[in-house]
Amino acid sequence: MKRITFLARTVMFLAAGCLAVNAQEAAPKHPEKPLLWKVEGDNLKNPSYLFGTIHLSTPPVGNLHPAAEKAFESANVVLTEIPMDLKTQMAMVPMFLRQDGKTLDDAIGEKLAAELNAELKAINPELDSTPFQTFKTWAIAMILPMLKSQLTGDKPLDSKLWDRATAAGKETGALETAEGQLAIFEEFNEVDQTIILAETIKQIRDDRAAGKDATADLIKAYATGDAAKVQKEMDKSVEKIAAGAHKELGERFMKLLLTDRDVTIAKAIDDKLVAAPDKIQFFAVGAAHYVGKPGIRSHLEKRGYRITAITE
Repeated sequence: MKRITFLARTVMFLAAGCLAVNAQEAAPKHPEKPLLWKVEGDNLKNPSYLFGTIHLSTPPVGNLHPAAEKAFESANVVLTEIPMDLKTQMAMVPMFLRQDGKTLDDAIGEKLAAELNAELKAINPELDSTPFQTFKTWAIAMILPMLKSQLTGDKPLDSKLWDRATAAGKETGALETAEGQLAIFEEFNEVDQTIILAETIKQIRDDRAAGKDATADLIKAYATGDAAKVQKEMDKSVEKIAAGAHKELGERFMKLLLTDRDVTIAKAIDDKLVAAPDKIQFFAVGAAHYVGKPGIRSHLEKRGYRITAITE
């Protein structure tokens, strides 16, 4: 039972895209400025809002800026990338599990398995890879950077917004399906997945040796509300892969995970706006999709919408 509970909790946090973070002392109450944009258009009777998240809840990220709070409160509809309800997230569990009859150690080899165990021990001396042996390789690569935060039990901001919207009687919805989002990772074969895991471990190890914390840097950038700073931090990990021996893989990873989805999510937002022009809709999506170029904002502007940043 303990193993099933741990697996389910791990998968739910992975599904939410939560990132690892150490507790921040004396963190500001909320971000200095919100990553928030107002959406207007000739056919819209009311404005709607784009809100960028980084899928965690450690202060100040977990607390909405007053302007974002006002936009959220005004909304009739709150939409996230994928449904954040418990039923959907539990249904995702099998999608993270291996179907090839191998253990994780079998798939990644003895050397990388040892490196993985070392990183798990660095997170918590009592951890090892035993609970993850049934996981797909890509799933471990996604889990590892955020595992410390998972173990705290904190819900990411996206989940909190979904729960708040549900409790307030607001309509909730999603811009993607869970199956569709996770299918992206299946585009990478086992060799690709092993490289991604190896690069993830290397980046975490190198950052620790240099006294750096990539997630803490991302939080600091997010807390400023400066889209350019957030974009810079989010680009770093993929750039490291693309700049090394696996340039093609890094570029393909970026295209599938961000660039292509910018287009499909923008279309989904457009569809929602067209279908309900009288409703105020609050679109909570990973900030990378809003701050990137061309990004969702650019795609919506090409569809005729006026996108205006709200900073206070």
